[in-house]
Amino acid sequence: MEYFLTEEQLMIKDLAKKIADEKIAPVAIEYDEEGKFPDDIVKILAESDLCGVYIPEDYGGLGGGILEMSLVVEELSRACGGISLAFAGTGLGTFPIILFGSDEQKRKYLPDIASGSKLAAFGLTEANAGSDAAGVQTTAVLDGNEYVLNGTKQWITNGGEADIYTVIACTNRLKGARGFSAFIVEKGTPGFSFGKKENKMGIRASVTRELVFDNCRIPKENLLSKEGMGFIVAM
Repeated sequence: MEYFLTEEQLMIKDLAKKIADEKIAPVAIEYDEEGKFPDDIVKILAESDLCGVYIPEDYGGLGGGILEMSLVVEELSRACGGISLAFAGTGLGTFPIILFGSDEQKRKYLPDIASGSKLAAFGLTEANAGSDAAGVQTTAVLDGNEYVLNGTKQWITNGGEADIYTVIACTNRLKGARGFSAFIVEKGTPGFSFGKKENKMGIRASVTRELVFDNCRIPKENLLSKEGMGFIVAM
């Protein structure tokens, strides 16, 4: 039912449907069989300004929100769920910055995501933590002006393809769920690497990899909100 959508939302929905029908559907089988990441489709989405539908106008987006993002995801998924996940996974990694980031963090990261020049990802899941977010074992220890991250995230959508990662790590084990914090980690940071690409049964155009942190040092300014807010950010 579409009677509650605004004119702008209907335009977003129609544009996403057009891209899905004309650009994604003809190549969906190829991408799924070969497990290729849809770089060319991401470029088309960027040129159509859809990458920024859920990002505030002050940071280069169209000023929408979850509903606008969902409209795009729904239409793209009609053609290929895997390709759609490249878009949806970026949203998952971006919303923590939108909701909890400082103005400085937003100005640094959101314009590139809105333009489609960079993708994002969300790093929560581990071997023993996912649905049970309180089981996170990855740690972040403050050392001077830097946090040092150690641990491994598993089954991360857009892993290795994204440039910006929102990562949940433990900063104080004694506080339980209140001892988790959220951080922004950039691809290429020393000590941050990726595991093998998972060979999945389906949704294969969506890339899934491990995130590996081995004494990965990030500026303390990359902390989202404040220490202890990680569980809230994840939820």
